[in-house]
Amino acid sequence: MKKHDRKKRENHPIMRDIISFSSIIGRYMMITKTDFIAFLDAPRHLWALKNNKLSEKEINVFIQHLFDQGYEVEEQAEKYIQNILIPSYKIDPDNVFLQPTHIHGNFQARTDVLIKNVKTNKWDIYEIKSTNDVKKTHKFDATFQYLVFRESYDIGTLNILHLNKEYVRSGDVSLSELFTVSDITEEVSKLTDEVIELRQEAFTTAQKNNLQSADKCIKPKECPCLDICHPDLPDYSIYDINRLSANVAKMRDLIDQGIESVFDVPKDFSLSKIQRFQVDVAQNNKVEIDSNKIQKDLSGVIYPLYFIDYESYNPAIPMYDGYKPFDQMPFQWSLHIQQQGRELEHFEFIETSQIDPIPNFLTELQKHIGKEGSLIVWNKSFEGTQNKRMAEIHPQFADFCLNMNERIYDLMDIFQKQWYADPKLKGSYSIKNVLPLFAPDFSYNELEIGEGATAMTSWFEMVYENAETSKKETIKENLLRYCEMDTMAMLKIYTILKYLIK
Repeated sequence: MKKHDRKKRENHPIMRDIISFSSIIGRYMMITKTDFIAFLDAPRHLWALKNNKLSEKEINVFIQHLFDQGYEVEEQAEKYIQNILIPSYKIDPDNVFLQPTHIHGNFQARTDVLIKNVKTNKWDIYEIKSTNDVKKTHKFDATFQYLVFRESYDIGTLNILHLNKEYVRSGDVSLSELFTVSDITEEVSKLTDEVIELRQEAFTTAQKNNLQSADKCIKPKECPCLDICHPDLPDYSIYDINRLSANVAKMRDLIDQGIESVFDVPKDFSLSKIQRFQVDVAQNNKVEIDSNKIQKDLSGVIYPLYFIDYESYNPAIPMYDGYKPFDQMPFQWSLHIQQQGRELEHFEFIETSQIDPIPNFLTELQKHIGKEGSLIVWNKSFEGTQNKRMAEIHPQFADFCLNMNERIYDLMDIFQKQWYADPKLKGSYSIKNVLPLFAPDFSYNELEIGEGATAMTSWFEMVYENAETSKKETIKENLLRYCEMDTMAMLKIYTILKYLIK
């Protein structure tokens, strides 16, 4: 088995041919697997990548967290390959290549593992992915690799080595159960002709001087080269229309008509009911409030009111017994309690020890939530899912968790269902966007931690990394203030809504 054993690799007959060929064509334009994936995102992304025009974005703590998780999965996957996968082939280690690079024509690919199968006398390809399933992009990725490697290798199967979403940790991590292999050979075969055409388009795009004919991306918020894709992006654009980006054909239709502002969308353009209502609200520049529906919905809320919010961490590799890959691990809650005729109360919890946080999380929560009253949340799919999973992981709390779910009221529904629609929201129903409309002086902007991704990574730093005591205390205080802001924001929005619909 070889990873960085350059001398042995260069002595392999096929590798000698590759190195020689590479030296000849190295000075010409080359499309790598990374380039190809950028092209699939949007042709202009590839052009920006090849011409050093990508925006210099700061790698924030959340992006770094994703990198770190990817590295961790890769390290464990390499152990799986060495201790489980390769021995299963029962072959000479010289017929195993880790991260081999191959070049054919204008295309270059590197795969994670290439193994000679003694039963078929063919080479099997394995790609490591730090996900718990196979994505569409992974299949295009593997097809690109196949087309390059097949020129010098008789390829057998193409496989994705990824996390097993059904694995439940019990004791030490079991590599044989943590990972699973998905054979995508058949899918790759079906994609071959399409990828041959696409990669040639990518090669042509990379050499263009004029980008007028190259498609821009349809997700500006995620765009790595905004000045290239959307140099004149309107403040309220068609990309803000709810779920329209999921319909590429409709999006391209508007772009081809030269329409990018939501105010220019034709009245007869086909949109869903929700999308059309959002566009009409914007074009009419008028707040729409369905007081009857809001009043009816709020009438189901029962005192005492429990405004509650969770924060959680989702490690790729389970840290404690009972968890699956990427399971959320709730570590913090904030709770504002409003009883009729009594002063508002606030309680909070955060786990600071290196233990499974759920038992303490729920034990403390049980002290404050009675058997009656509505639990008011923002996006019940999150808190509801966590309650269900916590009941499964720790059955001793099942009755409490499932009872909470029976009493959940989702305040976000009023905005998601467009019973309250303000053009300033641009179709968003995020609490951070809704709050300024109801309490403009009450803002997340003053917080050191102002969103969930940073909260998650900050908690991990506080508990599991070697931060100084003073820094840990600062992180803890910032986390508490952030979670408290979420429940106070719900309280303010709820209170003002009740006043508006009287």
